[in-house]
Amino acid sequence: MTSHDEDSFRQRTAATMHDTAEKLEVAEAILHRSAEDSPDPATTTRLHTLGDDVTAQARAIAERADLLTQADTDRQEARR
Repeated sequence: MTSHDEDSFRQRTAATMHDTAEKLEVAEAILHRSAEDSPDPATTTRLHTLGDDVTAQARAIAERADLLTQADTDRQEARR
């Protein structure tokens, strides 16, 4: 695999990871909205906790994606 191919692969992977993170954020919003609509306090708490956990995972995925693209940028600059 050439360096260019590897960079392209990393960029596609990072784009997929960002897309996944965005979809998780949508799910998180739904969980929090459902929590607010629930008449049961225990369910409200569980849904908010789950929503917060989903948010944390979405952020972690986005951060890892950013690291992938940053590595590409660093390699490209090193080649110059």
